Amino acid sequence: MKRLVSILGDSISTYEGFNPSGYAVFYDSENQKLLGLQSVYDTWWAKVNQYLQAYLCVDNAYSGSKVSGANYPSASSIERTTMLHVDKYQPDIILIYIGFNDFGNGVPINYKIGCHNKADYFYYSYEKMLSRIKKNYPKAKIICGTLMKGFVKGRPDFTFPETYGGINFELYNDAIRKAAKKEKVYLMDLALKNYSYETLDGTHPTVVGHATMASAWISCLQEQGFGS
Repeated sequence: MKRLVSILGDSISTYEGFNPSGYAVFYDSENQKLLGLQSVYDTWWAKVNQYLQAYLCVDNAYSGSKVSGANYPSASSIERTTMLHVDKYQPDIILIYIGFNDFGNGVPINYKIGCHNKADYFYYSYEKMLSRIKKNYPKAKIICGTLMKGFVKGRPDFTFPETYGGINFELYNDAIRKAAKKEKVYLMDLALKNYSYETLDGTHPTVVGHATMASAWISCLQEQGFGS
């Protein structure tokens, strides 16, 4: 029997017709055509599912969402962390790829929590997200991916904005690594592969970019013994 995989992510992992009702979707028919995606099988996560010989359970990806934030559609919210199954069908694996919007909005990382709202901090929110998912889906293998950098097709002058939101990009990946270790979930350190994926805007992968992301995921999964 094939395994079931759920996705928790942002716009990069959306695809029209595959996200829960009411979710904001980036890859609508217009953007699919613009970025060269012919079908859902061109997405990074569909390619990873094929490698894992798994079926999609839920694509819980919401365009524009951050990990941080006290309320929906934050990925650490109660709503997002409880919507990774469908009826009686529970995911065997949960793939998490999110945090780019926290970077883009300069969300503070803060390992040491002071008097501010903890939900405003990236590390605390990522840790809370994992803790809630573990509680809700105790039998699932939870797999986090660190964030990858993109380049702009046809723009050799483009330089990835390392501190776009005011905090260095790699610090968010460090926070993901620390949260995954603390919560004892699997980590696919995609960033260490040093793959750069193709985009038209610096963020959203083209069909080629999705293939690059999938390659990074599959390489990491192979190294850790996942797959056929």
